[in-house]
Amino acid sequence: MSAATEAITNQARPRAISLRWIISAREDLIWFIGSVASSYLLLILYVTGILPLIPMVAGWAILIDAPHVFGTFSRTYFDKSEWKTRKRLMLGSLLFFVIGPTMVLLGAGFTFFFIAALWAYYHLVKQHYGFMVLYKKKNNDLAPIDNTLDRLLLMFAFNYPFVAFIANDPNAMARVPAILRGGVNAVATLLLIGTIVLGIGWVARQIQRAISREPLNVPKYLLLAAAIPMHWIALITPMPAKPIALVAILTIYHNLQYHRLIWFHNQKYGSPRRSPAESNKIATPERQRLSTLEGGEAASEDSRQKFGPAAFISRRLIFYIAFGILFGIVYQAHANTSAT
Repeated sequence: MSAATEAITNQARPRAISLRWIISAREDLIWFIGSVASSYLLLILYVTGILPLIPMVAGWAILIDAPHVFGTFSRTYFDKSEWKTRKRLMLGSLLFFVIGPTMVLLGAGFTFFFIAALWAYYHLVKQHYGFMVLYKKKNNDLAPIDNTLDRLLLMFAFNYPFVAFIANDPNAMARVPAILRGGVNAVATLLLIGTIVLGIGWVARQIQRAISREPLNVPKYLLLAAAIPMHWIALITPMPAKPIALVAILTIYHNLQYHRLIWFHNQKYGSPRRSPAESNKIATPERQRLSTLEGGEAASEDSRQKFGPAAFISRRLIFYIAFGILFGIVYQAHANTSAT
């Protein structure tokens, strides 16, 4: 067999694993997968008594969580181009802020906070699902059977420990409407059975893929291996003021994933860099420096004209962080004032 034929044969042979990343292997492993360590760190510090509840929750809320809300604003309401293309959607979305106060005024505050808590946890799970789908698309892992198994396993494996936590924690159960409390244990049992059945089926499918030499989606495996066990461990670990502490412990991983994804997206607001070929056309170092400054200033001005405040907010990482923390301080101060 000739060398050319061997090369073609090797290229045609399916790869045993697939390793396509959202940003890069290093960035994904640190931020989208490895940042689960932040949840374990908070869990250990809190359970061992090293980090008290109030400093943990307050620090997380101001420095991490509220800035992640600001991250969404940085690419929507502060983006001039988004107002041109999605003005109706962004204005309509503000109506959701009316739901809570309206339900409270109508005497349905207990029901609202119950629904809000369920939605908050669903929001965490949905983001993990979103990252899983990104890895599935990146690695062409889109067979219908795999899409179904991945989606069902993720939904069951995340929701079982959450419902089991509610069933076994008196403080959490007290937040459930009385009419629903009798069914919580039954739902937990059904979710556990479903998780076991789906887990066996999912593992069998991965073995089948390996035998048939279909590429194994390693980034997806790493994401699931990071997120699912962390939720189980945190939700079954005894701790004081568990419903409140879990909010910070479970959400910080979600926050860090989102911060990195938003900063990756917000690079579109930055100034475009001159290519090496263009730089080489400039004769002297002095001209190169002046051209770079002039080009950067012109590009920044163009970016501000096109994107508005979003271009300034994301011009430097330090700006994004500073604005996010400032928003966190104002946001939490307003929330505390409203609560009192």
